[in-house]
Amino acid sequence: MNFLPANRLRLYRDFKALDSNDFHGIVRYFEQHEDGIRALDFDECFECTLAYTNALYETGQHGKHLVMCNHVLEIIIMQNIESRGGENLYERMLHRKAASHYQLHEFEQAEHVWRELIKIDPADRLARRFLEKCLLQQKPGWLMKTRAAGVALSLLSAMVIAVELLIVKAFFEDWLFAFQVGHNVLLGAGVGSFAIGESWYAFQCRRNVLRFAARAKRRKITT
Repeated sequence: MNFLPANRLRLYRDFKALDSNDFHGIVRYFEQHEDGIRALDFDECFECTLAYTNALYETGQHGKHLVMCNHVLEIIIMQNIESRGGENLYERMLHRKAASHYQLHEFEQAEHVWRELIKIDPADRLARRFLEKCLLQQKPGWLMKTRAAGVALSLLSAMVIAVELLIVKAFFEDWLFAFQVGHNVLLGAGVGSFAIGESWYAFQCRRNVLRFAARAKRRKITT
């Protein structure tokens, strides 16, 4: 049995004494004593590093979390660590890595990680749901044009209403009905353009995720 020297034992003991939900405290303690923690035996060092990495995520320090997450994933692969605390540690770290990318608006990187998780487990509902959310954030050019058209038509409708109230109603009552129909048509077309574009893109994202998961499932069955 290996025994830690007194100073290293005290360092590890004090770290373990921290409340597991005191994420800010864990971050401060690790960063203040990082050199000493790195000198601990592997199991103790990895436990502290894992707690620090999770604390970075919980405190919203997603840039730092990504650096540490990649480090922890490398250790997991090299040491062949399959699970910890009854859960698949590798998949959990990948989920949080993708989430940090998402929070930093790095949607392409987040999409890549969630696709890898679906390849590992096509039935992973969490990965599928967040992949869909990630795709929804990556607006294609045609959708932006649809939005612009909707806004333009709505503004044009507002201009027609202004002309109708200020000029037509006062001086050209015979044209009033035509202007009323016109602004209603323009407003309906603007709202419809926006709504149809958004609905169609959401449908495409859902369909793409389902198709990707189905392909991943077929590959797992055939291999």
